[in-house]
Amino acid sequence: MNLKHVGILTALAASFALAQDATPAAQAAAPASNAAQAPVAESAPAVEPAPAQAAPTYEEKMQAVEQELAPENLFAEPSAVRGADAAKPVQTQTEAPKKFVYRPVYSPAEIETSGGAVKTIYVAEVNQGDTITMDQLRGMIPFQFTFGVQGFIGGAFLSGDNGRYEYDRYSGIFWSVGAFALFPLDRYNMALKTGVMFEHDKVNNTYNDVYSDVFGEWRVSFSQYRISIPMLLSLKGAKSNLYFDVGVQPSFAVGDKMRLKYSKDSSQNRKEDMIDNDSRQILDWSIVLGFGLRANRYVGFDARFNWGINNQYDDYDDWHVNTLTSKSFTVGATFYVF
Repeated sequence: MNLKHVGILTALAASFALAQDATPAAQAAAPASNAAQAPVAESAPAVEPAPAQAAPTYEEKMQAVEQELAPENLFAEPSAVRGADAAKPVQTQTEAPKKFVYRPVYSPAEIETSGGAVKTIYVAEVNQGDTITMDQLRGMIPFQFTFGVQGFIGGAFLSGDNGRYEYDRYSGIFWSVGAFALFPLDRYNMALKTGVMFEHDKVNNTYNDVYSDVFGEWRVSFSQYRISIPMLLSLKGAKSNLYFDVGVQPSFAVGDKMRLKYSKDSSQNRKEDMIDNDSRQILDWSIVLGFGLRANRYVGFDARFNWGINNQYDDYDDWHVNTLTSKSFTVGATFYVF
């Protein structure tokens, strides 16, 4: 507002003040004339009037108007709110304040937002770390590339012709140790598991032989060493740590000793290296079925069944070994690097 506008407002305010000052004088003259025409009434007791306050002068009214229209009063800064909010500054921003709502992911209750902008931060309890992934929030357990070591122990079996004869059934202890790697094929359900295992089993059989009224006891044992390469497909549910393994396993024989003892005739006793005498097949194949549970990030537990599909021996006529195939059932532990 410039000085011209201020002057106009000042003149208007002064005219209004003069009009207000003249109006009471006119109103006072009218009652005086009416009183002259009215008859004289009986005298009444006089009441002493209250002292009247002096009316403001013309100069005082003009000063009040000029002070009210002063620029510093017309354009004063907004003052603080009085009362309970007297210490708070006046809100000048137009953007609505943001609101942050913290709630657990398992809470079904709706959050009252009061119409404001809301940013929801999901919070869940975990045993490790301060941050979690979206998969953890959704309860999903993805396959991830990893590697580690594992070991198994269990029972081993050699049998020929479906174990129809007593000398065709051998059983003993099996163990294996090695390393593995896990390669995901998709995010949650399939992965390829492979590795290298060093295996050993020792199986034996004891039975009685009756020939020409001679009773004797035969003791036969096989001690085998192999290097195996399991090639397995791991399958699991998206929200499960339980997985199933299926695949094949080629095994390469690196040692095989056979011992034969006869209680009645020591000349029948022998010890054979089945690889050196070319009676042992170097490559064995087996079908592998198994399942496992990954207990946590670093430890898991497994069980496997190996079913051999080829004869391990041939071209050996001194003993009944030409139709022997292997089987094993083992349990073990798996240790993950990450």
